[in-house]
Amino acid sequence: MLIHGENLAAMRWLARDLAGAIRCIYLDPPFNTGRTFAEYDDARGSDAWREMMTERLVAARALLSDDGAIFVEIDDTELAQLHTVMDDVFGRKNRIATVTIVRSASTGHKAINRGVVNVADYLLVYARDRAQVRLVPQRRERRGYDAAYSTWIERPADAPADWTFAPLGKHVTAVLGTKPTKEQIAKFAIDHAAHVVRFAQPRYEAVSHEARRLIDTSRAEPNRVHVLERLRHKPMFLYRGNRVLFLADKVRTNVDGARVLVEPLTNVWDDVPFQGLAKEGGVAFVRNKKPERLLARVVAMASAPGDWVLDAFVGSGTTAAVAHKMGRRWIGIDDGDHVDTMCLPRLRRVVDGTDPTGVTRASGWRAGGGFSVYA
Repeated sequence: MLIHGENLAAMRWLARDLAGAIRCIYLDPPFNTGRTFAEYDDARGSDAWREMMTERLVAARALLSDDGAIFVEIDDTELAQLHTVMDDVFGRKNRIATVTIVRSASTGHKAINRGVVNVADYLLVYARDRAQVRLVPQRRERRGYDAAYSTWIERPADAPADWTFAPLGKHVTAVLGTKPTKEQIAKFAIDHAAHVVRFAQPRYEAVSHEARRLIDTSRAEPNRVHVLERLRHKPMFLYRGNRVLFLADKVRTNVDGARVLVEPLTNVWDDVPFQGLAKEGGVAFVRNKKPERLLARVVAMASAPGDWVLDAFVGSGTTAAVAHKMGRRWIGIDDGDHVDTMCLPRLRRVVDGTDPTGVTRASGWRAGGGFSVYA
């Protein structure tokens, strides 16, 4: 659903049928930078900006489901004020995270700044009800190999009590017949991840009584691996008081078909490039277009296929395009001419399957679906 109109009135109109139905809301409002762009005016008094945001956040909250989450992107101009407004509207207890999004490097004209070089935006994440919110854990590709995974198991399919350990580097040397480089060891380890482990000291006070007993047993019987079977989790393997962690649990196949290491997503996102977006979506929205990969992460984290996703400052249509490609139902709202000149043509290309850019390949999107336009 693409709505060409004023977003506050549109959200209030939507609440008649969709109150409490939206699982994921993303807002990219004016940052109040004091500048005027071709598409919108980004200069208003701080009090006026606060009033504008408060009204729209109240309207958005009415649409958000009990298990839903809202993501609002901002720079540091009104960051503090936005935090206080969202605390007021959603309740501080429902604050989930403040994510730092690294959008550029400290190069070019930015490097002239004699103070701190500003290279980040911020994503404020709140729940309607933190006790009920359902966020899907996300992982990101790790830069470089984790050298802690430095131990080799010859036959991991054998019973754990029969496992024997050897240094990974020594094993790779024997296989290659020459001393390997760090890069060769890393590639070999990822290619044979089921054989590669590390040892980690468990937090004794944080584990169950059963785990504590087995930790003690593994220290008393140090020449074999002990196993704790768990109902809702993978078995815990213990050796000499340490957990045995498998590299295979950190290896995934990326969209290019390569096996890579991944790690849990943190509140610093420095892996989503903002450069090279000129052709993404087939629209030129200078300085204002967000990467499809950024929105894909938000949508994947806070919704499932078939869920509603809302962007009340839809701009060039990035959120709507990503949601469509990922099989979500979506609503985009904006009142500028760019709705007709950028957003509408972009979404038609998504439906027609003629947009090869952004997350098209990663999401497996080809063509299909449709949307209604309201003005």
